[in-house]
Amino acid sequence: MPDSLLTAPYVRALLAIPFVLMGLSHIVQPAMWREYFGRLHAEGAPALVTRTFMLELWPALLIVVFHRVWTFPAVVLTLFGHLLLLKIVVSLLAPTLGLRSLAQARRGDIGFQVGGVVLIALGVLCVMV
Repeated sequence: MPDSLLTAPYVRALLAIPFVLMGLSHIVQPAMWREYFGRLHAEGAPALVTRTFMLELWPALLIVVFHRVWTFPAVVLTLFGHLLLLKIVVSLLAPTLGLRSLAQARRGDIGFQVGGVVLIALGVLCVMV
């Protein structure tokens, strides 16, 4: 197991920009994300593979493997990574549950904008810790 005191700062440095960029995109262009996830949902269960491997797996693995920090405030990122990995496992092993999250795209822009705020907060956390 890697020494998290050595690897955690690199994980945060690597994730800060993508989190902020995706967060801003969710806030400024929610219709684009709504359409993207709507199209994925229309593809059915195979779309979960696309979502998982394009958007979710790489940050989850980076955090779970290399950011094992259990003190506040860095623990927020550690918990996010573990919850994201749990979401991935559930989505791939129980596709009907995974498709429910893709169906949330139909609810409108506010969900994407809230998600964008969360992503920006994670990006800021990565820089501030």
